[in-house]
Amino acid sequence: MKKLAAQILLAGAAVASAGMFFVEAGQKLAVEPAKTQAKKTFDGINQAYEKGDIDTMMNNIASDASLTIIGAEDGNYYVGYENVKNSLKKAAAVRAYKCQMTEQSVNVNKSSDVAWIAQKSDCTMAKSGKKVTMRSTVVEVKKDGKWLLIQAHHSIGTPTE
Repeated sequence: MKKLAAQILLAGAAVASAGMFFVEAGQKLAVEPAKTQAKKTFDGINQAYEKGDIDTMMNNIASDASLTIIGAEDGNYYVGYENVKNSLKKAAAVRAYKCQMTEQSVNVNKSSDVAWIAQKSDCTMAKSGKKVTMRSTVVEVKKDGKWLLIQAHHSIGTPTE
């Protein structure tokens, strides 16, 4: 009887182990499409900014009260959907920066419902023509099957010379 109980326990452990393998494999398979979709959302927001297309930008941004955007200039700190929308309308109207992305990394949590993106871009300031390096860190959440930006922080790199 002890031998049978031991065999049942071992068989149960093997099934549980195999189940965990398939869960982890499934999570890994789900991560790549999630990364692609999260990247597509942020890239779409960047392209819409370049065109001054506020509607497309806002369609890819969460309408949460906790939505937070921190801009590159002093005082650019906006919380809440309406505040962010108003600030982006002003920024998109003047297109303060023209940027070309040079580096980007996209990461997604195991459950594939939160993504964080780090991006570096070479930018030209519209008013002065000055060249700057812009760094952006973005958090996106998946809501109702759609990736939406919930937090972004942009900064201008300082020279190391």
